[in-house]
Amino acid sequence: MYTREIKETPDALVQNNKPVFGSFKGHPKRFDIRGVFKPYGTFPLPTFITNLRIKSRLNFSFDIGDYIGRIIFVDAKIIGYSEVIFWNKNTKQKFAYHSLMSMRKRFVPHDLDFASTTSYSRKRYIRISWDRKHGKISAVFDLKGDSVRPSAHGAISADFTDDQFAEMTCSRPNPTSRRCSALYDCSLSAKGTLSLVYKNGETKTMADSTGVASFNITRTYMRFRSHGEFIEAFSKVKGHNLVFHIAAESHDASNTDKYNLNMLFYNGKATPLPPVVITHTMGINGQWVIQDTENMVDLTFTPVSSSLKKISAIILRTVYRSIYGTFEGTLVTADGEKITFKSLPGLAENYLIRL
Repeated sequence: MYTREIKETPDALVQNNKPVFGSFKGHPKRFDIRGVFKPYGTFPLPTFITNLRIKSRLNFSFDIGDYIGRIIFVDAKIIGYSEVIFWNKNTKQKFAYHSLMSMRKRFVPHDLDFASTTSYSRKRYIRISWDRKHGKISAVFDLKGDSVRPSAHGAISADFTDDQFAEMTCSRPNPTSRRCSALYDCSLSAKGTLSLVYKNGETKTMADSTGVASFNITRTYMRFRSHGEFIEAFSKVKGHNLVFHIAAESHDASNTDKYNLNMLFYNGKATPLPPVVITHTMGINGQWVIQDTENMVDLTFTPVSSSLKKISAIILRTVYRSIYGTFEGTLVTADGEKITFKSLPGLAENYLIRL
């Protein structure tokens, strides 16, 4: 069975101007990959220039009560982007709210112990904050509707001290050891409220519901053109929290068996997953097949509803397709436990980025 060594967490992911690669059992105090020497070749550009090539993304994903979705912050240095997107699992109805953020110092914080990030405008207010000293992370949004979408108000909180909490940090070559891509990911028990207010005065409310959340941050020295796709789920299986994050990307490491960002959290334990092949011969909106060669990952993903986003701003050109659907199949933990499920709600994403 596939194994990947889980090491002690280093003090920093970049030391002496070189990335530190591996899978780590906890989290560094600061999640930062700036300062790598000559990440794009032999010509020694100043680090303040190469640091501008780092793209960061924060995801807070949730499956609570009737709703599944995610809150996203994207930091492309010069410009930022935020989105709240969620689906009603019963009606399959989609709700998507997004906005560009003007230039500021940082959109995605480096501090993993105590920090917050906010997108605020007259129509869109989104905040995610965390405080490990008090064991809490929270997400709040207040989103004004229009003729198509209702106004949405939500508050979700999760607990770092819950016995189902698990975390892992991974840093991989991107694709060679000159530069790196890093992911911090964790699974959390969560609870929240959500209300929708329509133009005609109708209100739909989900109050004090419980579920599962996933909180992750990625930082990557981007190529000028990158593409890939990933899948994730965060739900209850057999009474335990199940969270997985699996990707296949153009900037995967050359040695994906030794270095990749795929991970599984189940019942408070972390399992590194092997590299996978994701195929969808019937197109993006057809069934996806996700398999490895180690018999640890054997999944199908059936799309239900999707959202297409195109961003063209200054130097950033992106196409994101977010998809809600259901998983069926089997995952195997590091302890050899086989987890089988059907109709498990989850999300997928297919993306193309040009800088």
